[in-house]
Amino acid sequence: MKTKIFLGCIMAASLITVSCSDLLQENPQGKLTPEGYFSTQEELDMSVYSLYSKVNYSQTRTNPQYPQWQGDDITTNPGSNKQAAAEIDRFAPVNSNKGVKDCWSDHYAIIKAANFIIQNASKTPTDAASLNQAIGQAKFWRAYAYFTLVRLFGDIPLTLTNENDDFTMKPSSVEQVYEQIVADLTSDECEGLPASYKNAPAFLNGVNVYVTKQAVEATRAAVYMAMAGWPLGKGTAYYKKAADEAKKVIEGERNGIYDIRMDENFYDVYAMSNNYNKETILGINYSPNVDWVQDSQLTSCDQFESLGGWGDAWGEIRFWQKFPEGPRKDATYDPQILKPNKDGNGYELHNWYDKSEDGWVIPECHPMFSVFSVNWEPSTKTNIDAPYDYTLPASQNMCNGHRHRLIRYAEVKLWYAEAAARAGESDLSLAKQCLKDVRKRGMVGDTYGTKEKTYEDDGKWQVINGVNIDAMNASQLAEAALEGHGWEVAGYWVAMVTRRADQFRMKLLQKTFEERQGNPEIEIVPGVKVKEGVEVSGSWNDKMVYMPYPDTDSAKNPNL
Repeated sequence: MKTKIFLGCIMAASLITVSCSDLLQENPQGKLTPEGYFSTQEELDMSVYSLYSKVNYSQTRTNPQYPQWQGDDITTNPGSNKQAAAEIDRFAPVNSNKGVKDCWSDHYAIIKAANFIIQNASKTPTDAASLNQAIGQAKFWRAYAYFTLVRLFGDIPLTLTNENDDFTMKPSSVEQVYEQIVADLTSDECEGLPASYKNAPAFLNGVNVYVTKQAVEATRAAVYMAMAGWPLGKGTAYYKKAADEAKKVIEGERNGIYDIRMDENFYDVYAMSNNYNKETILGINYSPNVDWVQDSQLTSCDQFESLGGWGDAWGEIRFWQKFPEGPRKDATYDPQILKPNKDGNGYELHNWYDKSEDGWVIPECHPMFSVFSVNWEPSTKTNIDAPYDYTLPASQNMCNGHRHRLIRYAEVKLWYAEAAARAGESDLSLAKQCLKDVRKRGMVGDTYGTKEKTYEDDGKWQVINGVNIDAMNASQLAEAALEGHGWEVAGYWVAMVTRRADQFRMKLLQKTFEERQGNPEIEIVPGVKVKEGVEVSGSWNDKMVYMPYPDTDSAKNPNL
């Protein structure tokens, strides 16, 4: 109930999307405006609710996340109504692509709402703690929005004032944008955010809804890692900064300062029955049945269209094949796919690559993600509050209250392991332990290596030339942690650092383009070969990793 009340307050604030160059070209009627506002604590609170409504809206649906389809974990239907996703999957989005446009406008709406608070909140007659908390939330989410945009668009307009530029603003360089991101995240207001809150709406359902100190530190670790890699290439010094920030979170948990912990079982990581968990360091709260624009609309997006779902994201075959066996893989994809039988009186389980005399049993013929899936009771269409079970019918409801896990503690441990190794730290014992902590929950065995198919063992994939974690050198540890993070967030496109983001930082997206372009048949089991459906063509250039500026802005602003 408290969550519903909070989101109801959010909806009372305006829900708008704007272009970056159209920041003041609106009819202010019914919306928050600086004149005469911030005269009470209630009005300050409402400005923060309005900010959070923009944050929520940026992830309610798949459109703004389509740029993550460049990653080698996700592909999509080459037909149907998935062309916006397929364009990005083939590294060829046009400037009218709805994913490009929504990503741009939704994140600039966050920036606008944050700027409104940062510029005007000091007028409020309130105590310093309340004021700093509001401005800290605003600076954090502004940094978050710019961090998202700069990794997807490159040079972008950097607006901090909401002043009307009449579509003349020039893009700032990637480095300038990162400088602002760091300035926001290291500001006194962000530094002063607490480790925990006590009262609603900052604290609900046993977890922190508002940004905490540990969330800021974890985000700084992610930002410094991004700056260490491509395109800025700041290298060792920034990996050291990232390791230091991640270590603060780890030590805070170990010392009992931060109330965070990893879930024991991976099947609980995304479960609705574990929605308000202590592994999530930074989350976005949603509540079902308040209003569809404030619910998470991702319930059925992983379920294939042939099964009644949306089918936006399919598991890319090569990534699935290399994914280490174990609880993490079984909770990331449906190990088998439940399909109604021909007479309509029950269900049958099939491998996604099973064939019949009529062709593929599952028409999509791809691994099916389950990270957003929940079960339901088909007769009542009521979602079941339990870890997802692939042997039971999957819900086809559009919305639920799934709390989006932007940063999880397991990710911070992997970031520390990789950053410490790349920073050249002499003592990697904690880094190796972090990798083992995450691996223990998700995988079988304790050896990393190259996964190859050995026909001497019935065509199964096995690790060869493996190395035990304790025996790893720094380079091996860094690569194992990087790879492990890819498995950890596979298919979870709402994460702050997705598989696509990792590949972008390490300049690996070209490899994915070339693999998709070659598109060889892949043998799944002896005698069964499959290939991807999205056709990729053209010659590579580094600009292909970036989205085009949306036509809504580029048509008006000659600098775009």
